[in-house]
Amino acid sequence: MNKNTTKAALSMTSMTKKLSLAATFLVAIAMSSSSFAHQFDVDAQGEQAIKEHQQLLSQYMASAEQEYVSELNQDFNKQLETAENKFLDEKCEQRGMDFDTQSEVCDG
Repeated sequence: MNKNTTKAALSMTSMTKKLSLAATFLVAIAMSSSSFAHQFDVDAQGEQAIKEHQQLLSQYMASAEQEYVSELNQDFNKQLETAENKFLDEKCEQRGMDFDTQSEVCDG
């Protein structure tokens, strides 16, 4: 091997060692910083924030529940009306009459 090839090989090996050392250092820092993480202590402000958040959640849940019940009632009433109209239409038809949905009576 000539001198230039040897210098390039040594330079490459030196660079690889530096990168490995830097990577090891960064991994060590990342691992040690997570092990020194502080425990979260809830202070008075934290407790107040939690209470406010829970209150907001309760309000939202009550509102969503009320809206859902309203939708269910509307859907139920619509289905009930459809079933009633179908039933009365069949009964009127059995008697040779037509069911009028406006007046809700048999015409004939």
